[in-house]
Amino acid sequence: MQTTLRQSLERERDHILGFWDREMTDHRFGGFYGKMSAGGRPDPFALKPSVLTSRILQSFAAGAIQTGRSEWLAAAGRAYAWFRDHCIDPEFGGVVRDTDYAGRCQDPLKEPHAMGLALLGLATWQHANPSTETLHLAKGIYSLLQLYTHDPVRGGYTGACSRDWQSGQPERKSMYDQLHILEGFSALYAVWPDDSLRHHLHDLTKLFLDKIIDPQTHHLRLYFDADWKPEGNMISYGHDMQISWQLQRAAEALGDEALLQRTREAAVQLTDAALEGMDTDGGLWYKADPETKHLVEEKRWWPQAEAMVALVNAWQVSGDEKYLAQAGDTWRFTEENIIDRELGEWRWGVNRDGDPIPEDLAGFTKGPCHNSRACMEIVQRLQ
Repeated sequence: MQTTLRQSLERERDHILGFWDREMTDHRFGGFYGKMSAGGRPDPFALKPSVLTSRILQSFAAGAIQTGRSEWLAAAGRAYAWFRDHCIDPEFGGVVRDTDYAGRCQDPLKEPHAMGLALLGLATWQHANPSTETLHLAKGIYSLLQLYTHDPVRGGYTGACSRDWQSGQPERKSMYDQLHILEGFSALYAVWPDDSLRHHLHDLTKLFLDKIIDPQTHHLRLYFDADWKPEGNMISYGHDMQISWQLQRAAEALGDEALLQRTREAAVQLTDAALEGMDTDGGLWYKADPETKHLVEEKRWWPQAEAMVALVNAWQVSGDEKYLAQAGDTWRFTEENIIDRELGEWRWGVNRDGDPIPEDLAGFTKGPCHNSRACMEIVQRLQ
């Protein structure tokens, strides 16, 4: 089973990255198209979000590292060049939210999660293709995050800022921002083992363990006030799965044995909690509100990807074969219901009846990061 799953995901990694290289490269204006419809039609004049460029950069750089394929290193280089030339604010620094198809800034909002994803992309590119320029960009983004969005008293990172770094939401914090900053910090620390970065990565990992994970339910809390008082009870099953292995990855990067033990325990608890959202067909539901009993009856592409990694990780941590079996079931569901074999990418998802959700095949929140990363993570773990 392990061999079959690894080989299947090796092929799927190649299909996903091949699609983005073949179908989404913008040969006229540079970088990659910002949107493709559910029917497979790219929009050459769509906005190009910095988040999407960061995800593309991370995906191709990771693919080049794992396979040594020169065409994917070149694709990562195209994504990096676009990011460097168009996604950095030339006056105030940091990452802008959107550019147009030709690279002109359309929304200069500074979002912490976008900068976390930028660090993830840049750090992976630095690993694949080391350069002083890349590391300089990453250090600059990290420094601005710390200067303008870090809460040194209560911990964590606040909401989005204006172009000149005036905070628009100092009274609110979200799990989403903390998650993507954690991912970025973990990747950056692997290529730049700075003492300050180590301190902040350690604090952010503990913040998840102590404040963001609900100690009773082991689900993630999603929104908070400035003092980390939870707001709302919505459960995001995909994020439970995602953070379960990302927290462990952070502790591994730090080399902190006590913290690693805590994150390994949390990984299994988070995965078990998220399995409440697993349907009998192997597909993971999107979200649920335990108070109202409302279930968002969608099985989106990215929770399936994150579930597979989390389940393989839980199997490796616990030794319990049920997690590996469930990972296989979720992969079969994904093969049968999510992957668009005709076009080459993963659909947005399916509804309760199994009908495709007619959302974009690629766009602002749908890049190659979740699914290609899941393939690469599991391939590496099963080698």
